[in-house]
Amino acid sequence: MKIDAKKIFINPYTISIVAALLLVVIIYKAVFSWLDSYTNHGQEFPVPDLSGMTTDEAALLLSKQSLKASVVDSIYVKGKTLGSIVEQTPKAGDKIKAGRTIYLIVNSSTVRKVTVPDVREYSLRQAESMLRSVGIKVDSIVYVTSEFKDLVQYVKQKNMPLEVGARIPEGSAVTLFVGRGLNNELCEVPSFRKLTLERATNMAHTSFLNIGTVIYNEQPIDEDEKAQYVVYKQEPVTEAKVSMGSAIKLYMTKDLSLLETPEEIYYNEENPSEAKTEEEELFK
Repeated sequence: MKIDAKKIFINPYTISIVAALLLVVIIYKAVFSWLDSYTNHGQEFPVPDLSGMTTDEAALLLSKQSLKASVVDSIYVKGKTLGSIVEQTPKAGDKIKAGRTIYLIVNSSTVRKVTVPDVREYSLRQAESMLRSVGIKVDSIVYVTSEFKDLVQYVKQKNMPLEVGARIPEGSAVTLFVGRGLNNELCEVPSFRKLTLERATNMAHTSFLNIGTVIYNEQPIDEDEKAQYVVYKQEPVTEAKVSMGSAIKLYMTKDLSLLETPEEIYYNEENPSEAKTEEEELFK
């Protein structure tokens, strides 16, 4: 039996089936084309670095890239700007598509408070360690007449007495009032040469002294750069005798060539006001 192909293709049922199949194919392609367009198929963008920004700044920047921001947590991170972004997910540099959400963790808008420990009748070194452990800095030391030498008598902040157990912002600076005995003794100035400001401050307190004026030969742009500077000169000079609690003026630099100049060392065998250099001291 011979099949007439022409009759099959002009058959209305066949035409309906073919038309339906073509319609399904067209709809299928249209849907997936729309989905690709909606999800930006193949179009990914690097996530910007939002650290240090406020949430408003981050939202504005992300909106320009068709991204969204959502704050999911708030923590306190010492040294970071209050209210600034400290973490983000996805991370900076990750590739994502437009329309996605960046989840943010921000630094608390208020500084955490810590409890002032009881440092009375502790040695200066112990008191500093106790205060440092809870996030309180010792800004200066004042020596007062007391039979208990080198023991802390009381603590002040901004010239106001601090009670034991008081709550103050973490990172606050305080002044320790320390006994110097019943006599007004003198102490010897150590050499602060080549020390960073932090190490010089620690040495000064250990030597019953304070750091006074700090002069930079070039003003550092931020705290990180400031930490790179070292002492190249000091007043009073090394080995001078001063009252306990005296302030030492420091000159700071990043230029190590300034350290090639011999250090001044106090010399009073013949003339108490005479100063001599390291080189002269060697041939003393």
